[in-house]
Amino acid sequence: MKQNRAVRSDAWDGGLSPAGTSSVYLQPHLALIRELAEPVRLFAGDYLYQEHDPADRLYFVNRGSLKVSKLLEDGSSATLSLHIPGDLFGEPDPFGRAVHQFEAKALEDSEVGIVPQAELDKVIRTNGDFAVEYMGWMALMQRTAQSKLRDLLLHGKSGALCSLLLRLYNMYGTSGTNKETRAIIGKRITNLEMAEMIGSTRESVNRILNELKDLGVISTERGRIVLNDPDYLRNICHCEDCPREICRM
Repeated sequence: MKQNRAVRSDAWDGGLSPAGTSSVYLQPHLALIRELAEPVRLFAGDYLYQEHDPADRLYFVNRGSLKVSKLLEDGSSATLSLHIPGDLFGEPDPFGRAVHQFEAKALEDSEVGIVPQAELDKVIRTNGDFAVEYMGWMALMQRTAQSKLRDLLLHGKSGALCSLLLRLYNMYGTSGTNKETRAIIGKRITNLEMAEMIGSTRESVNRILNELKDLGVISTERGRIVLNDPDYLRNICHCEDCPREICRM
C-alpha cells in the first residue's frame, strides 16, 4: 500500500450509503468485517494501492471516496469504479499470488478499513452464512462490471454517458431546493473525469452534454449537474432497471 501522508485512525464512525456494495451482508457480519479491518486515514491524492502491489487485502470505505483506475500507455487514465462509504472492494485472489492490475486513489480525505484476505478466509471456512454473503458480494461486483461493459460496448458514447449520469445520481443524488422534484448529482464531476469513466475524450463529453442541455434533458446548478428528464437518459442507454447497488460507477 502506497500512501503519501496516511496515518492510523483512532475512530471508526460514519454511516453507510444505501447503495454501498456491502449491503449484501447482514449487520452482524458487516460488524465482523469492520472488526477485522485496520482503519487507515488517507488524504486527498494518496494512493491506497498501486499497480503491482500484492492483491491480498479487501477494503471497506468508512468515510470519503476513492477511485480505481488504470494508467494507460499514452499517459491518460481510465476510471473503472468509484467507491463511497459502505463499499467493500478489492481484487480477491484464489491462488494467493496475484498483484493489483489497477490503482486506487483517495479523491478526498478518506478513511478506509483494510481487511487481510487471510483473516477473511478464516471466517469463510468457519461461518457458512458469511460465506454465502461473500459469494453474493462477489456476484454483485461481477454484475456491476458487466453492466458497465454492456453500456460501453452496445450503446455508443452517448448511451455510455447517459448511463453514467444515472449511475452518478444513484451514488451522489440529492433533492432539489425548490418545490419541483429534480434529480441533482450532488458531487461536482468534471467533463474530463466523466470522459475517463466511459473511455472517451473530454471533447466528446462536452459535445454530448451540450446536446443534452439544448434539449433540456440536463442543466447545471452551482457546478452540479441536474437531471431534468431522467427518462430520456434511460431511453438512450436502454436502461434495464438494475438495482441501485448495480447501477453505479
